[in-house]
Amino acid sequence: MNRGVRYGNPGAKCAESHILAELLQRNLLPDRAPDGFRLNTPAGRRLELRVATPASPGQGRFAVAPFRPRPELFHICTESDGGQISGVWVLPSTVFFAYSDIGKESGRRHLDLDSKQERCLGRPFREYNSFFRNRWESVTQFDRYRRYMKQWNAPDFADGWEDFEDLMRMLEAYETWETDEAGITCEQYADELAAALPD
Repeated sequence: MNRGVRYGNPGAKCAESHILAELLQRNLLPDRAPDGFRLNTPAGRRLELRVATPASPGQGRFAVAPFRPRPELFHICTESDGGQISGVWVLPSTVFFAYSDIGKESGRRHLDLDSKQERCLGRPFREYNSFFRNRWESVTQFDRYRRYMKQWNAPDFADGWEDFEDLMRMLEAYETWETDEAGITCEQYADELAAALPD
């Protein structure tokens, strides 16, 4: 029998329970896996969600085993404060790969949310990519956004990914209002944005 996620730090069980609750709230029923969860999208695609916790509570540094980035793989990085989950970063594997560094000795990939990176225009990942924090659309609406999530080595990867990031940034800015002056909701706005972008 699959016993679920296995971790080497005390906050792992709390992270697992929190993520499971987040998925269930969104009407997703995942299967447990040794390193996280698996779930199927309505279109039948199989997503893999690997759970990552920081080595030390209160720190935004994550290390994961080597992996091959692909659209169906996500790293769910949880932050804790006083034993409680304070934030969840829902990171497509291509994002984790692009913004992380490889450890010289361990071969594991390391992502620090708070160190300034040239890849983030000199800002911390936490600030530059804030729209990945507590944002589950890339998982819950994977079938809708899959067209922007190209394979890492695809010739149009960069163009697709820029469109996806633009959509997420616009949603982050727009969601502070329930409706705008024309009565358009955030969800309707997202639909209009997605329809306006080229296939």
